[in-house]
Amino acid sequence: MKYKINKEFGLYRFFRPPFNRATFVAAKAALGVLPKGMRSSNELSVTKESIPLSDGKKMRIYVIEPRCEGKLPVMLYLHGGGFVFKGAPYHFKLAREYALRAGYVVVFADYRLVCDVSLDVCLDDCESAYRYISDNAAPNWDSRRICLAGDSAGGYLCLALAKRCREKGLQPPSKMMLVYPVVSPDSEFPSMLRYTDSPMWNAKLNEKMWGLCRKYTEPFDPLQTDLSCFPVAYVETAETDCLRDEGKALAHRLCAAGVQCTLNETVGTMHGFDVRPKAPTARAAVARRVAFLRPD
Repeated sequence: MKYKINKEFGLYRFFRPPFNRATFVAAKAALGVLPKGMRSSNELSVTKESIPLSDGKKMRIYVIEPRCEGKLPVMLYLHGGGFVFKGAPYHFKLAREYALRAGYVVVFADYRLVCDVSLDVCLDDCESAYRYISDNAAPNWDSRRICLAGDSAGGYLCLALAKRCREKGLQPPSKMMLVYPVVSPDSEFPSMLRYTDSPMWNAKLNEKMWGLCRKYTEPFDPLQTDLSCFPVAYVETAETDCLRDEGKALAHRLCAAGVQCTLNETVGTMHGFDVRPKAPTARAAVARRVAFLRPD
């Protein structure tokens, strides 16, 4: 089926990623070496660190820090990729941009993937990164202002982590930025029924993803959760995206629960349109995100 997607996104308007174990292995090897290009500059300091995890293993994080004075808010960035792909080059570019333009220390977590571990373990890794920020912050980090940010599957991890913070009595995040997020494991909204073969992500791939996640555990559904204690939020959707309507439903339910929430419904876009970061529509979306992120 043809969809009305802006030509500025090039061939990605037609790309449908394969979703199988052979692809997961190949992508993991390829994407695993890309972050080595993350280098410091005159404006940003980039360091690679290793933090302990709850099961005794360690996880790699990248700390992207603006070179400026004063205490800075911190962002925990959880990348998308269907829970099975590591961070892509455009994820790292966005992380740098958020640090530079919004004035955040960005902690980019290289969490384990559900093709190797359960979704619960994946979330444990994200919690470890959050505890690292809140418990071991550098002198110039304002650990009282932690923003959870994620796209696609990373958005779901942000929601699950916000819920954990409430349940475990951890310091709550101050903001949450969710870009075309995965929300519900049982969504039957119109966009899920309509976009069964849309580019970049679609209902068929979404079903495979949740099938893999459910192999070890039953995921929680944010749309069936009390959202009243969640932080101020920004939710962004893509027009031709099977996840569009569940993202909108999340924004509406956050507002109904008394949570301040900004909903940005982008037009002429497909899931993952940030893959073309120089596209005008992508630039406009990033500007909206930065405006939300900037400290009050």
